[in-house]
Amino acid sequence: MSERYVLDSCALIAFFRQEVGSEVVTRMFKSAAEKKCTIYIHKASISEVYYDTLRFSGRDEAEKIFHTLTTLPVSSTNILNNNFIKQIGYFKINHKISFADCFVLALASIKKAIIISSDHHEFGDIEKTKILSFLWLR
Repeated sequence: MSERYVLDSCALIAFFRQEVGSEVVTRMFKSAAEKKCTIYIHKASISEVYYDTLRFSGRDEAEKIFHTLTTLPVSSTNILNNNFIKQIGYFKINHKISFADCFVLALASIKKAIIISSDHHEFGDIEKTKILSFLWLR
């Protein structure tokens, strides 16, 4: 079975803004297109990217990025079943992280995937627990 990854919104924003670490995301997309790995994105993360782009770059850019997200070699999901909700609750109550980042953690937990992020502030303490694995962009 190939590696599984979950992208958080920071990784997606880094990719679209061509920030430090964007080359890692680009490489992962290429690998996914070649069926060497699977990349998951929760639609909660897509909504964060859309909001962030709308806020800082305007509607036209947000729409462009939203469209591009639909063409990338990723599996976007809106999973929100009972098990997923319980996972979100577990992460939110046990770690001081944003609600949206709980979606990333829950998805990675359920899919047994590695989280791709640059957000050490949100995920650093969770990495120390070793309950999930991370691939840091920077």
